[in-house]
Amino acid sequence: MKKVLQFSGVISAVLGIIALVLMMVTNAVVVKVGNAQVVTEGIVAIFGKTEKTLLGDLITKPSPLALIGWILALVGVLVVLCGVILPLLKVKGIKRFAGLMNVVAVVCLVLAGVFMFLVVPTFVSANGGEVSEYHHIGAGWVIAGILSIAAGAFAILPAAADFLAKKK
Repeated sequence: MKKVLQFSGVISAVLGIIALVLMMVTNAVVVKVGNAQVVTEGIVAIFGKTEKTLLGDLITKPSPLALIGWILALVGVLVVLCGVILPLLKVKGIKRFAGLMNVVAVVCLVLAGVFMFLVVPTFVSANGGEVSEYHHIGAGWVIAGILSIAAGAFAILPAAADFLAKKK
């Protein structure tokens, strides 16, 4: 167990980085139109897109929760990395601060994971559509959501172990 606790911050950071990459490179929303499927890439769901066409600009608005989830995942990964690096500095009193950072990282990563599962209704409503049974989330975003929540679980392990050790 001590080995897992020792590397839990690194594991959390790696899972969070993989979740961030999956959010940007995989399909976020898949819509069935007739016999075809229209796919919205993750980067478009997060940041939106403007295309120039012959009829004018085609604007795809981002999903508010996808953008917030991406920012939370990024902040969570950065906080976990700081939580991994700060204790290595051997500064007095920094260990307590690193524990607080782990709690912040857990909140950010778990919320980001939950927000990834809510991308479909927010994306469709942001672009003026109605959510139907033909809309579904892309597999990459499902995996990214699971990985983000798992990263949050790994980030809480050191703080939980310290808490349980103090209880005994």
